[in-house]
Amino acid sequence: MKKSFFIFLMFLLFGSLCTLGIAKQTNLPQPDHDGPETKALLPIKIGYFNGPPHIFFDEKNKKVSGAVFDLIENHIAPEMGVKFHWEVKPATIPRQLNQLLNSKRYIACLLTFVPTRLEYSIYSKNPFFYGHPIIAVLKSNPLKNIEEASDISHMVFGYAQKAYVTPFMRHPSIKFDLVGSPDFQEINLKKVAYRRIDGVYSLGKGSTLFYLQKLGLLDEFNLLELPEKPLPFHMVFSKDLREYTEKFDQIFERLGGQSLYLELLSKYIDVSRL
Repeated sequence: MKKSFFIFLMFLLFGSLCTLGIAKQTNLPQPDHDGPETKALLPIKIGYFNGPPHIFFDEKNKKVSGAVFDLIENHIAPEMGVKFHWEVKPATIPRQLNQLLNSKRYIACLLTFVPTRLEYSIYSKNPFFYGHPIIAVLKSNPLKNIEEASDISHMVFGYAQKAYVTPFMRHPSIKFDLVGSPDFQEINLKKVAYRRIDGVYSLGKGSTLFYLQKLGLLDEFNLLELPEKPLPFHMVFSKDLREYTEKFDQIFERLGGQSLYLELLSKYIDVSRL
């Protein structure tokens, strides 16, 4: 009986010690996953849409390419001491805006300046380049220049869903055929070639020239400038990346970013046609 009681006491004591050990472990300080050291290790993601020659996913080589990629990856990132993580596939503009609004450590690498986006993002101080809004039409189209909305009110133009529209093109008489795809430029130009729509609206000539060259249609189209001011295209950061935005701005200015960008762009298209 005494032996059984002794075993019971030993078992009770052992259980108490185990419980105390677990409690001590539970009360130990836990790692701060939101601390500065942890945040510094988290990747900074970069999103993009297919906007060659500026930025695009090269299906042949299965990698991101373009003048923006060259500038950031080969010139900016080494100076910043940062390894950026590019999204594997291009994303639509609405998806990128949603990421800027709801995610941390995210960059949209090629967006035009829209004041309302400052509520949830930070624009780089200087743009990569300025694009002049255009309409691309077949040369067989009698339209040769654009001065008023009435010049094009009878036409339908391909563009992207939820993308920025310049003031001239917001006239209620102007009609759009909107595409919800990262490849909206190429899709729309093909639609014009097949005469399913009348023209393509674009915020700059670069992508249009690239795709027309790719499709073998460079001599089939006219690019008509709209009566609007050139648009700046920026790197856009999520709100938590203010420090990185400042570093980016300093390095971009030190490298002569806009001149360097034009040089990088010349590897893809004839920049004299811009």
